[in-house]
Formats: sequence, C-alpha cells, structure tokens
Amino acid sequence: MSEETNKQEYFENTTDAAQTPPETAGDTASGEANVHTASDTSYSASQPNTGYGYSNPYTAQPPYSNGYTPNANGAQYAYYGTAQSPQKKQMDKNASKHKNKGLKIFFGVVAACLVVAIVAMVVSVTSGGKIAKQPSSEELPSAVLQDTPTAALTDANGELTAKGVYEKVQESSVGILVYANSGFNNQALAGEGSGVIVGEDATGTYTYIVTCAHVIEDGKTVKVQMHDETQYDADIVGSDSRTDIGVLRIRANGLKAAQLGNSDSLSVGETVYAIGNPGGVAFAGSFTNGMVSAISRPVDSQIGYEMLCIQHTAAINPGNSGGALVNAYGQVIGINSSKIASTEYEGMGFAVPSVTVKEVFDEIVKNGYVTNRAKLGINYFPASSNQMYSMIVGANQLPAGTIVIQSVTTDSPLAGTEVQQGDMIVKVNGEPLDSSDTLPDLIEDAKVGDELTLTICRVDTKNNYSLSQFDVTVRLVEDRGNAAIAESTTQNSYYNPFGAYGYGD
Repeated sequence: MSEETNKQEYFENTTDAAQTPPETAGDTASGEANVHTASDTSYSASQPNTGYGYSNPYTAQPPYSNGYTPNANGAQYAYYGTAQSPQKKQMDKNASKHKNKGLKIFFGVVAACLVVAIVAMVVSVTSGGKIAKQPSSEELPSAVLQDTPTAALTDANGELTAKGVYEKVQESSVGILVYANSGFNNQALAGEGSGVIVGEDATGTYTYIVTCAHVIEDGKTVKVQMHDETQYDADIVGSDSRTDIGVLRIRANGLKAAQLGNSDSLSVGETVYAIGNPGGVAFAGSFTNGMVSAISRPVDSQIGYEMLCIQHTAAINPGNSGGALVNAYGQVIGINSSKIASTEYEGMGFAVPSVTVKEVFDEIVKNGYVTNRAKLGINYFPASSNQMYSMIVGANQLPAGTIVIQSVTTDSPLAGTEVQQGDMIVKVNGEPLDSSDTLPDLIEDAKVGDELTLTICRVDTKNNYSLSQFDVTVRLVEDRGNAAIAESTTQNSYYNPFGAYGYGD
C-alpha cells in the first residue's frame, strides 16, 4: 500500500470515527472501549478519569485532571470508543505509542520539577546553600537574656535620678489601715491611706508617723504597715482638721525616717514625686511623678476653712492621702491631701506644704493638738454655691460674700444662742462680707478669747420668705482639732426649705 493510500485511509477512518456517535466512552489511555457505562454507579462525572494513574495536583476538576487542555471553544478533547478496522487499530497503536512516549516525557519533566522543588526547599533552610544535617540538642541555639545595667541613683551632676528618689523614700512610706471596731476580734476595715515615718522619740520607744486627719478621724483601731508588710498597732496622738494633718505612733525603733525639705523654697515647674498606696496597701509603694503647678493655692478644707496647698500634677488617687510629695532630692516637701476628682479635671492634686506639716506635727506631738489657735466652731458654705440662697442674696442686695451656717459644734461659742442651722452671716464687726473668705481669714489672724460681732440674717419661710436680722457677739475658743468637730448641736434644729446643705446643692 502506497504512502498516499495510507494517508487517505487514515483520514477517512479518523473522520468516520469522529462522526460516529459514541456508544460508550473510549478509554483515554489506549483507545479501547471503556467498560464503564452510564448505568455503572462506580464512575461519575464528578470523578475525573485520569486514565494514566496521574491527577493534576493543582485542580480537581476536568478538563485538567487528565493532562488534556481545552480547545479554542472550551471543549475537552476526548476519544469515543467504536468498532474499528484492523488498519485503524494499527494506526491507533502507533498513535498510542507516540502518546505513551509523550507521557513518559511529561512525567519525566514533572518528576524533575518535583526533585528541584524539594532540593530548593532543603537549600532554603541550610546555611550557604548546602544541605545541613539535623543538629543535636547540644548544638541547638538558645535565647540569652542580657542583664540590664544597674540604673544610676544619681546623674552626671550628682543629683538623684527618679530611681534614686524612690530608693531614698520607699522605706519611709507606710500604709495606714483603719478599723471601725475598737477590739481586735471581728474587726471591720473602714478605710486605708498612706503615711510617712518622721522619726522616733529620744528614748527610742516610739516611732512617729504623719498622715492625713481625714484618714484616721473615724478609726477606733489603726494599724501601720511597713514597706516589707510588717504591721504594727498604732496610737492616735492627735489630728488637726483645719490643716488635715494627723499623727500616729507605733512601739518600734530603728525604722528609716524621711527627710523633710523646705516647701518655701519650691518653684513652679519643679519635678515632684508622689509615693503612697492608691487603692490601699494592695498597691503599696506606688510611685508617680509630675511637676509643681502652683504654690500656696487656697483650698477649702472639709470644715470650711482654707488651707494653702501645693498644687501638682503627680498622679494621686484615694489611698494616697497622707503619703509623701517628694522633690528631686528625695526630701518630703508636702503631704498629699486631696485632688479634684472629676471627669472634667485631670492632674490637679494638692499637698499640705512641709512647713505647715512641721508646725502642726510638733504641736500635736507635744500637746495632742495645735495650741493657741482660735475658732468659731461652725461648718458653712458660701451662699453663692446654692441656687436658692444665691437668689435670696441677689433679690435682697445682701453682701456677695454671705455665708450659710451648715452646722454648729458643741464647743462653739454659738452653741446655746439663738443662731440656727440655715442662718446667714452677712457682716462681722459691722463690716459686710464682700468675700466668703473674709470671716475665715479674720479668725485665722485672731487669738483665743477675741470677740466678734456677727450679723445674722434669717429667712422666714412662713411669712412669704421675709428676712429678719440680729447681731450675736461671741468669744473665740481654742481649736483642739477633731475633739468636737463631728458633734453638732441639735437643740436649735432648723428645717432647711432649700434642700441639702453643701457645695453645689
């Protein structure tokens, strides 16, 4: 048979095969009839017929699963099995040989690629592109922690660093635990604060500690906790509400005392540190820093008198009361007393200056209270801080500094007089109160036994809120701290028609 005849028969046979409707799917590997039929449940279109024992790892869907590629129309090349002539079978066998040869080349290329990929992976984890052997456990690297150089306690100028300040004052800072019950059985913790060791007596029997008066004023039993968590039972030596300074003592000696600095030498902008127990002794020794914001800032005390305080930005919180405010030399230049606690304010803390602390401390240690200090014995608030009283003052043209008596202590010279709670003081010694600070400043400069004439104004709620005035002359008494501050007279009780007494009410 000539070559031309063979080509013609091949063309006709392949053309007939392509035009013959498929009865069963041809085997894609050999061209022989596929034994799977439409009724054979062991095969489905979802299972790619690889034919050559190879599946494409990059896809699970035909037409790529058996190595074929789609034609220009997106259809898959396929063979349909039909009865074939011997010539066609021979040609199919020849085609199959060529196909098998191509597959061998294909698989060889795939195998080579796999070998290269594996080698590349190994090389990527070896040093210098060489395949490294698995190291023994002794050869494995280990992370090493480097020791941090010890922080300097002083700087190049010999001044204390923050760490140096803390090292100097930490042992002198103590915690104050106040219990409501006097006995040691079934005690109830009523509050916690901070304190500072000031020193011990000449005999070495007692060590004295300064704190805030408001920390210990309600306590029946007080304990002091050292920086090492050792606790001592404490005696209340005395307290002064006007300056908010209280003094304790414990039976111990050899404890490190703080060094008091001179607050009169402070300047605005100086760095200061606060140390104490914000939140109680669970956070003992907390150390924060800030700067001096103002000096001699007037701050109203809880009994209506003004204290001149150091305003600063070092963070303090409830529990810091009684703790030290320290300068850059590690000296205590104030006792933290209060802060403006409001979401609208930040960084406004106040400390009693060390000059005041020393004066009050010495008086309390010697006498149990601050001697030769006069007081009127009332709690009050400015009329301008209450809406109703402010309206009354304005409508009746009363002095702008008019104050309202909130309570009268049992040892006050006003106790037993016709003065009642809710009465307004509008003049002192015949002079109008142009400022709510006028009366407190006058009392601060007075002596025990000095006389004052107060002009009292009363609102008559039963007679169309009419006003009446009268004068009361009193003799100032000695301020003995908290001895009678909490006790108010009840014999002259007065109903307040304007609501609770207090700032902002």
